[in-house]
Amino acid sequence: MVKDSRIIIKDPLYKVLFVNSNHKKYLDSIEFQRLRYIKQTTFVDLVYPNANHTRFSHSLGVYHLMKKVIDNKLMKIDSKNKQNLMLAALLHDIGHGPFSHFWEQLFPHFDHEKTTQEILKSKGLDEVADILSGNNPYYYLISSTIDVDKLDYMARDSYFAGVSYGVAEVDFIIDHIFIKNNKLVIKQSVVSSVEDLITQRVNLFKTVYFHKFAIEYDFLFKRIFQRVKELLDNGIDIEVNPHIISFYNKTNTLKDLLALNDVIVLSEVFKWVNHKDKVLSDLASMFVNRKKFKVINLKYSNINLEKLKQKVSEKYDLNYYYCEQCFPINIIQTPIYVDFGNNLKKLEDISELIKFYKTQNWNVKYVIFPKDIEI
Repeated sequence: MVKDSRIIIKDPLYKVLFVNSNHKKYLDSIEFQRLRYIKQTTFVDLVYPNANHTRFSHSLGVYHLMKKVIDNKLMKIDSKNKQNLMLAALLHDIGHGPFSHFWEQLFPHFDHEKTTQEILKSKGLDEVADILSGNNPYYYLISSTIDVDKLDYMARDSYFAGVSYGVAEVDFIIDHIFIKNNKLVIKQSVVSSVEDLITQRVNLFKTVYFHKFAIEYDFLFKRIFQRVKELLDNGIDIEVNPHIISFYNKTNTLKDLLALNDVIVLSEVFKWVNHKDKVLSDLASMFVNRKKFKVINLKYSNINLEKLKQKVSEKYDLNYYYCEQCFPINIIQTPIYVDFGNNLKKLEDISELIKFYKTQNWNVKYVIFPKDIEI
């Protein structure tokens, strides 16, 4: 009797997914297991309580979808490239900092994609790193307008947030997507499904990722770390995890990154609630105790911002208690081509909807300020 060489994992989206036994060592690595403690959607769970799923489960989902793509009969690919693509899908997020993309907003010198490639090369996975560097046409399967990364996170984020915007025809799209002439190509039969997918992505950004309360906590968290930096720069005594200090000093190494995750960083915020600095203590307390700011969508409100800023400045430090912010919604990131046998046509050339989306400059604009300020 031959023992099953696959690892079976239950998943709410796909019911069952399988990991090849020769990939188990990467699954069990410190770098990958760390993703259990990094949330996929940062602070979205403060609005949608069940959206606290992790980069770990997402990465498994991307791996599962990549396996389906390379087995879809349209992909002409050898065994070695299949293995490299599956590992690229599984390990594409291992370089993320705590709170995923948000860490790069706190520390702009840090680049999770370069860090991912560094980790992969340290494990002798140079060809996998090459795929994720963007120097390989297979990169479009992981990072493009439609890719296995987006197909999983849209469905997963929608499922756990309890919304229906990301419920696209994933399997149908997966079966009809491939690389041809170094381009991402779809069959004509899935054009409508891809149009629907892109429409749903717009709605996910507007209702989930850029929900005003999630944006509020992004703002608050950023201001907490801004205040910590100011205190450190001024020589004021404050207890900070040394691995976080390394990011402030721009001396951070791989060891520092791997020592940090959402849980460890949040524990620092909870400590700062009792700090003697009034601003830091106030901001940390607001974050921990959900004492919220006002967040107003400027698209739907006619506010005199200069007058508002003046009011806030009379009572608060504008550097920490006021923000005007614009968030762009980037939908058509890379071209999608439709297969017409002997030639390929850009999707926007045959789809009026995609042509419309490409011309749009969507964004969400908010102003954030303390609740006790009347407008």
